[in-house]
Amino acid sequence: MSEYTLVNPTTEPVTPPFDGAPRLPTMAGAKVGIIDDSKRNADVLLEELAEVLRTRYEIGDVQWHRKPSASRPADPAAIAALATDCDAVVIAIGD
Repeated sequence: MSEYTLVNPTTEPVTPPFDGAPRLPTMAGAKVGIIDDSKRNADVLLEELAEVLRTRYEIGDVQWHRKPSASRPADPAAIAALATDCDAVVIAIGD
């Protein structure tokens, strides 16, 4: 007679800690970076968002970066420039 050992395959999820960037006290005057992933309609969504941020939240300048395609990562130099030059950065996908 064979003997079998039953193993419980379940486990608890491991959630790494996440310390997001601190919130800005106000968006007024903030420089916002926007990354367009090049998918269809991403530019339309992001342009509308930029306009809302300008009119409703009185942001300052907007700095744009457009990825060459949605399947390729953003240029590391562009990411570094946005991180250095901007108070906040938004990325969105289209379709």
